[in-house]
Amino acid sequence: MSRMLSIRWLVPPLVCLAPLLSQDFSKLPDWARPHAEAAVRETVPTDLDAWGLFERTEVAYSGEGEIRARRLSLVKVLSERALDQGTFVIFGLGGKASEVKKLKGWNLRPDGEVTKLDQDRVVTMDNASDAEISMETLTGATLPRVAKGSLVAFESLEVIHHPMGPTDSARILRSYPVRRWELEPAKKEGWFTNLKHVEVVVDCRHFDPWLPKVFPLGDRGIAVDQVPALPKDEAYHPAPHNVLPNVYVRFLDPDLKEGPPWNNWDVFAVWMQSQYADKLQLPLLEGMKGKDLKSGLNFLTRWMAKELHYRQVYLTPERGWIPLAADEVGRRKYGDCKDLTCFLMAHARQLGVAVHPVLARIMEGRVEVDEPPSLPLFNHAIAAIRLDRSLGLPAEVNTPKGRFLLVDPTDRFTPFGFLGESHREGRVLICTPDGGVWAEIPASAISPGKVEVSLRGEADAQGALKASLKLLESGDAWGMREVAQAQGIQPLRTYILAKLLDLPPTATLEITKTGDPLDLETPFSIEINVKHPEGFRRSGSEVTLAPLGWRILPSPVQKPGVPRRYPVFQGAGPELVYTGEVLVPFHCLPVLPTKAGDSPFRAYDWAATAASEGAGTKLSLRLRVAPKRAFYDFSQREEGVAAAKKDRSETKNLLADALAFKVLP
Repeated sequence: MSRMLSIRWLVPPLVCLAPLLSQDFSKLPDWARPHAEAAVRETVPTDLDAWGLFERTEVAYSGEGEIRARRLSLVKVLSERALDQGTFVIFGLGGKASEVKKLKGWNLRPDGEVTKLDQDRVVTMDNASDAEISMETLTGATLPRVAKGSLVAFESLEVIHHPMGPTDSARILRSYPVRRWELEPAKKEGWFTNLKHVEVVVDCRHFDPWLPKVFPLGDRGIAVDQVPALPKDEAYHPAPHNVLPNVYVRFLDPDLKEGPPWNNWDVFAVWMQSQYADKLQLPLLEGMKGKDLKSGLNFLTRWMAKELHYRQVYLTPERGWIPLAADEVGRRKYGDCKDLTCFLMAHARQLGVAVHPVLARIMEGRVEVDEPPSLPLFNHAIAAIRLDRSLGLPAEVNTPKGRFLLVDPTDRFTPFGFLGESHREGRVLICTPDGGVWAEIPASAISPGKVEVSLRGEADAQGALKASLKLLESGDAWGMREVAQAQGIQPLRTYILAKLLDLPPTATLEITKTGDPLDLETPFSIEINVKHPEGFRRSGSEVTLAPLGWRILPSPVQKPGVPRRYPVFQGAGPELVYTGEVLVPFHCLPVLPTKAGDSPFRAYDWAATAASEGAGTKLSLRLRVAPKRAFYDFSQREEGVAAAKKDRSETKNLLADALAFKVLP
């Protein structure tokens, strides 16, 4: 880990913590006392809700796949908003695989009183299981009477037995700064265990430029002083996985027969392929018989979209990444990503091709080229069909081991041959009997997102607008397909009102017609009638049309006057095309007849014309906005902030001017 240059911007102005002096630190546990005493002589950043004085994780491998973790935490509560620091919470797999065996807690109040916790087993509030269709447990316990000024300490002992093997990970940054953070792994040998052959591997990622003071601790441990808080109110940043510091701990036990190996991606991929191999016995769907590969796969994916349901039971404690058998998935009519992948593989291989499971990471960043094998790296499973020749489909990838077609069986709203937006810029691991095959998702594989809004309306002399709108959604660009399919018309109406059309409470909206959300051959269509009492608002000699369907104003990049800490990033988004014809009962001309712009974040063009029609004017409007991928790394982040602010300012000006019209005498 490299040392960093001075980054004084990480720490705001400091203020003394004199109130600490009045508390009797002897009432705290021995491990917490020296850190509380040292904090009295130090300073803490201002405008904080909490200050972490000490955090330590001791991770020990005790053999047969079991990890024991002892976690210590000491936090100073600085405001009423941080009273939740008195609750010990773990988000994780839990269930039968892992549990908190012992929890102790201390609340040293500012008046000197101490309240305590001492529990042998911590309550599980949400136990993950197939029946509950959940992917995580929430485990917790609360200290009584936490107040502003309290010193809150927790000491926990957790036993972790992941079905996927003895690995663990730790994120370092919290919502508050931490004075001292430590992690130390070990092998816990006893009278009857010999773990000398077990290798302990600690992998640190993205420490630079966040952590200015990093030190070795023991044989393999890490200590970090002055850990900064997570940035607040910073939009436009990459996924935390790809920029925030984290640590992976792996215990490589050659004697462990359960779970995958974690020392080599190729060996891991062979193991993963084997988990599907004996679960693919299934009779071919009647409608697939006699079809060639392309039409057979198209039929299969469309049938699955209509007949099977995705439910998120992905990393349940007892199953890990092991799928249900394909025939069981068909019987249940639902499954998570690995289950639906198994079902698809079972049918696809009967078309005479080899099919393999694929591990992916979606919506939470990208798998990086040099990442070590680790449990939390992937969060999704799809399928890869080996091709002898191209089928001419966008989701085909060329690799050193041949050509594959990637298929995501959980995505009901992406046309066959494409992948959904969540896979953009992804890097996936195809698991074959011969090892792992890494593949980059090409931009052309992503289903192009687009929304077309067509408005036809008429305004009266009081400014009320009566209009019909037609929305055409390609893919699931605005989420309308998904809401319509999963929830129905009334929730879709609520969704459009709340998310898409910025209508006042006095407006009315009626959905008159919708297409089939599972018909992916054509855009999903929604026809709407709208009555807007202030569709045209008059101010002096100008009137302004309400921006129905104009979802184009970006959010602020961050608070003004605060140095940027994240890189600046925006992914490509769906294109918007708006056309409108509005008849108004007066003569007017557009304030902004045409305008085009091209920033690092989006390209747009606008045109408005006015034609006299009797005593009024017919306005013809057209807007196209295409968001673009933009990235400014750590060294360019202030440049990125400036570019994002300029882009937002230009978009606000477009909104203000494009829909304004000058009333003629």
